[in-house]
Amino acid sequence: MHPPSIWALLIILALAFLLFGKPGRIANLMKDVGEGIKGFRKGISEEDKKPEEPPAQVTDQKDRVQ
Repeated sequence: MHPPSIWALLIILALAFLLFGKPGRIANLMKDVGEGIKGFRKGISEEDKKPEEPPAQVTDQKDRVQ
């Protein structure tokens, strides 16, 4: 088995720098993933509810009270 090439090592180092270069980056990424999952679940549960009726519309401008 041969050792990894220089290009493979450079790609691995670049990815490691992107992930671990700034403190808290992984925590922020996981927070964003969690918020996305919560939003998805909320959207799914709202889909199951009955759609609300649209508000009544005024048909004649004379009927409006100003």
